[in-house]
Amino acid sequence: MEQIGGQDWLGKRLLILGDVNTGKTTLCRSILEDFCRLGLGRQIVIVDLAPHIPEELSSEKGLPGVGGSLRPPEGCGVIHMAAHLDAPRLSSTSEAEAMAKARANREIIEELFCRMDLERREILFVNDVTMYLQAGTAEDLIARFGLADTLVVNGYWGESLGGGELTIRERAETDKIRAWFERAGTVLTLDR
Repeated sequence: MEQIGGQDWLGKRLLILGDVNTGKTTLCRSILEDFCRLGLGRQIVIVDLAPHIPEELSSEKGLPGVGGSLRPPEGCGVIHMAAHLDAPRLSSTSEAEAMAKARANREIIEELFCRMDLERREILFVNDVTMYLQAGTAEDLIARFGLADTLVVNGYWGESLGGGELTIRERAETDKIRAWFERAGTVLTLDR
């Protein structure tokens, strides 16, 4: 992929999708760092939905590097919001347990979004948006996304994490987000 600079996305809406370990968070981090070099840190809020995945669990599942956090550079004025979220598919022994964890995550994430709304920053980054879409709705996100001048969002779109009810729901809601970004911005799908 050619180098994408942050200045290319200022005032625009970008959705980055891909499977595990395709560079979604790395690309977001690059754009974030460029924005900070441009002196825009105090205009940025990050809602970081990367789940907590113990290293032994990711190794056991054969998915090293899954669930990367999006941290801002030190001292740039970016507000970073995150919470402890479980990885439902990786940490559950049944579909019912996975869905219960997804619903609990949605409640925590909605609190983060309420805090985000109070900050009123012009530039919004959302890392791992599909964590919300496992139990939340695309319509709720789109209502929030429409308020940001600049929007950089990434999410899971792949086969590595398996199927099931949670994956079907997540995929359907992600399709809605993808369609909105195709109309209102840009969608980049990263391949392995």
